[in-house]
Amino acid sequence: MYRIYDIPSAIREVQIYLSLVGNPDIFVAPSGVYDENTRLSVLDFQRSEGLLESGAVDYPTFVRLYELYALSIENEALVRKTDSFITFPLLPGGHSSGLIHINGMIARLLDYYGYTHNLRQSGFYSSETELGVKALREIYGLEDKEYIDEILYMRMVRDHDSMEKFGTFNS
Repeated sequence: MYRIYDIPSAIREVQIYLSLVGNPDIFVAPSGVYDENTRLSVLDFQRSEGLLESGAVDYPTFVRLYELYALSIENEALVRKTDSFITFPLLPGGHSSGLIHINGMIARLLDYYGYTHNLRQSGFYSSETELGVKALREIYGLEDKEYIDEILYMRMVRDHDSMEKFGTFNS
């Protein structure tokens, strides 16, 4: 069996998995180099999954990482199918039943990141929604736009879901 540290394509694959299912606070670029952030992310993943904490990608770590990555991809496809009634981009001043869910998600994310807001869970793309979108685009390092596109939406869903998974939100 080869060591993952010797194969750039294997390292890149692990880094892609970690970027989706690993700790979002540890930035891992799919460079193909087993750098310190990759090691820290693997170590954090092993800790969170109850695996042997070595910082190295052994077989059990790789299998669990792949399982969660595959599940995440399936969930993303399900979210896209479930939310297919939402037509992107969502523009300021618009109205949609999907915005009720989206405004609630934006409010919870803004609360988590410590932003003060007056956003209410409604079906309208209000000026408060626009301010929330602007703040989230800044947090995520996305292009400054006043509308919600699929890229922002999927980033919010992933962020929101990972926060729920780790019990970050108060229910």
